[in-house]
Amino acid sequence: MIIRLLGPLELTGPNGAVQLSSAGQRTLVARLALKPGETVPKSALVDALWSDEVPATATKTLHSLLARLRNQIRDAGLGELITTREPGYVLNASADTVDVARFEALVAAARASNDPVESARQLREALALWTGDPLADCRPGEWTRQESARLTELRMDATEALMDASLALGEHAAVAPLVNSLVEQHPFRERLWEQLMIALYRCGRQAESLAAFHRARGVLVDELGIEPGTRLRDLEQAVLSGDPRLDLPERVPVVVRGNLPADRSSFVDRPETEHVADLIRQHRLVTLVGVGGVGKTRLAVHVARGEQPPDGVWLVELAALRDRALVPHTVAEALGVVDQTGRGQLSVLTEFLADRDALLVLDNCEHVVDHCAVLVDTLLRVAPKLRVIATSRRALRVYGEQVMSVAPLSVPYPAATLFAQRANAAVPGSFVITEANEQAVTDLCRRLDGIPLAIEMAALRVRALTPAQLLERLDDRFRVLTDDGRTALPQHQTLLATMDWSFDLCSPREQLLWARASVFAGSFDLAAAEAVCSDDALTADYMFDAVDGLVDKSVLQREEHAGVARYRLLETMRQYGQTRLRASDEESRLRLRHRDWYAGIAEQGERAWFTPRQAATVGWMTAESGNIRAALEYSLTTPGEADTGLRLAATLWFYWVGCGRFAEGRHWLNWALSLETEPSRARCKALWVTGYVATLQGNTSAVPALLESCRAEASLLDDEDADVYATYVQGAAAVFDDDLPTGASLLAEADRRHSELGHLDSNVIMARVALAITVAFGGELDRAAALCTEARSVCEENGELWARAYALYVLAFVAMGRGDVVEARELATSSLRIKEKFDDLLGIAVSVELLALISVVTGSAAHAALLLGGADRVWQSVGLPLFGSANFAASHDQCVALCLQALGDETYAAEFARGSAMTVAQVVAAAQS
Repeated sequence: MIIRLLGPLELTGPNGAVQLSSAGQRTLVARLALKPGETVPKSALVDALWSDEVPATATKTLHSLLARLRNQIRDAGLGELITTREPGYVLNASADTVDVARFEALVAAARASNDPVESARQLREALALWTGDPLADCRPGEWTRQESARLTELRMDATEALMDASLALGEHAAVAPLVNSLVEQHPFRERLWEQLMIALYRCGRQAESLAAFHRARGVLVDELGIEPGTRLRDLEQAVLSGDPRLDLPERVPVVVRGNLPADRSSFVDRPETEHVADLIRQHRLVTLVGVGGVGKTRLAVHVARGEQPPDGVWLVELAALRDRALVPHTVAEALGVVDQTGRGQLSVLTEFLADRDALLVLDNCEHVVDHCAVLVDTLLRVAPKLRVIATSRRALRVYGEQVMSVAPLSVPYPAATLFAQRANAAVPGSFVITEANEQAVTDLCRRLDGIPLAIEMAALRVRALTPAQLLERLDDRFRVLTDDGRTALPQHQTLLATMDWSFDLCSPREQLLWARASVFAGSFDLAAAEAVCSDDALTADYMFDAVDGLVDKSVLQREEHAGVARYRLLETMRQYGQTRLRASDEESRLRLRHRDWYAGIAEQGERAWFTPRQAATVGWMTAESGNIRAALEYSLTTPGEADTGLRLAATLWFYWVGCGRFAEGRHWLNWALSLETEPSRARCKALWVTGYVATLQGNTSAVPALLESCRAEASLLDDEDADVYATYVQGAAAVFDDDLPTGASLLAEADRRHSELGHLDSNVIMARVALAITVAFGGELDRAAALCTEARSVCEENGELWARAYALYVLAFVAMGRGDVVEARELATSSLRIKEKFDDLLGIAVSVELLALISVVTGSAAHAALLLGGADRVWQSVGLPLFGSANFAASHDQCVALCLQALGDETYAAEFARGSAMTVAQVVAAAQS
């Protein structure tokens, strides 16, 4: 149930929104909802309806309005939401179902927090609850006016608090335009004027900050006849004198201790909880084993939440992973460890975790159990403070492992408690265990063998059926399944029975979609469902209805990415769907369609890369990463499909290169090339793309063989496109190896031939940019500037950002060579900001290196040393620092020498170490400060 008062009034139940046809009904709901669970006297309800002039029939009219309202509420499936309780009425709902209560709780929590990051998050979440003016569609009157004014003032207070938190986080550049707009709407709020002045001052706009004070004073004197308050006048003096207290105070970074998700429902304690907690405190590896749906994940996360190791608790979800070789990649991704050097990811993890005191929760290991065992065994050997909780249907069989079998919940309790809590959540305030239903609930839980997932699914149905009716349906279902699954464990039979029962409650189209959607790895959108899952039996026209039905039945989980709704099957639901899909003999066809759709997605991404949609493509491809991996794996493990896998891996060059996925790109490309050895255009492209990725990793020794094969096969096939791209990569590799004459010759050739062939894409621009940096190394600054100015112009015309950022970097390098430090800083900072959007660590690293040099030549040696440490931290995740190139390293070496000269060895080392300890985000922020 949801009650919204912060905008158009809404009351929504299981059967949809309650149609509140009159302002009187809406006023009654609002007045009761502001005090959920509390008795509101009849006199207060009368005052809310008729505060100006109470009619003689007020009491009778009130009863009539409430009677109609309660009937409508029952029809919406909300039961006895409003009941009589002398001396008035009560709304039987918890506070978290009312947006006003949720808003006030979030604001209170934000005010109580000492962490501006958390405060800002809570305030944004609170303000997002507002959809319009409060109580605007209620009956006009004194109560409505007063309550609306109170809520509006709370909203403004929260807005001001958010601006304060944003200023504390150093977001003054974003705050300034926001507050400037707010003072236009609320010119008498002096706190907003103060925030505007501080934001402008911290942006280096002192004159505008003082002008804001004079604007404020003019409004207050002219409109209200009063002078600004003491705080505002003191702030003017502080701005005039450049008071250092106005500067952004140095804030100790808040350590994010892990990635455990917030609880979305209550945890029902079970006898083994404390035992598991004791085990993980005494041992370093605890594996929870048991049947699917028994609650292993929930128990592991609950126990982990009670631990507080210094380096955090990290949840690694393996359920959607299909390629076992990517187990280390998935763990690294969960930990936020980025390394594209070409080293094995297991080596990267051992290095990262070696000295850390952390707890890993590896969830759903059963389908990758061997690889998980190797990973856990290796990590525990090299990281003495690391602990691991694993959930699996099989033990890992690693030395020192403590295996804990997770049993079903005991019946009647706590199994009945779980049923009651989930049933009450389905229709808040409507379900409790009573003498009348206790036996039915107990029998239901017993027939479900105490399996939490089965109990939770059954509890959802109390919206339509009583426990006794549920038990009757379940009895029928078990009789039907008596002869099925004789070789399965009893718990599996019970869970399958529950799944079958839930499946039978779906419409035929929903059943088809449930089975077919099991081919997706991770989430998917409606377009993907229509393309992959539709046919004559489930046409695209009915797909939305089927998706909506499965979301309503909690089979599909809905989430949102970049404003687009996406859906996913929980793992147990997905496995059940796969069983149904295999039984229908449709699996091969569906997996092929899935692969073809995501191959098309990759091709769309490649086409969009050189358009204004480039930045959006980054987020789009990240959201589809699980499905892209599944499409690649299908292609490379299915006989006769390797050629498509090769084309797909090569098409994704923009994802591997532009989104900083070097190591994963090499994994798929090498696998595909090992399967497809006959010359083809797809193989030619894959060869130069692999060489491209290796070059950017600084692994230039691997490049000649790749490109020789590419050019030989391209000549055989008359594939000029592949040959010219290989020429570009070969030229870039030569430059990285400090062979500038060869590099310049090859890059010039590539640039010329691209023009002759009519090519225009990001790699064409990058060939020109690479030529520019090459001639710049040779002292031809004017030629380099001309090449990059043209490249920049072409990028701007086409909405391209990624290659444009590299052109800006080279222009910054040229500006430094000419001694124009101001221009160089502006260009390098612009390049860095773009690269941050793409998570392009290579682009971030080279930009930070240049900004470090700019800092030291402008007298900020300590800041330069800090940035050098930060750049070193980034290079560790990219590959060979500065590609191992003496030419690229020249400015770095100059920067180091100047820093040492200004600071001395000891201070330089301290600042460098401080930078090395920063995260990539902190490095980027420091470089722009």
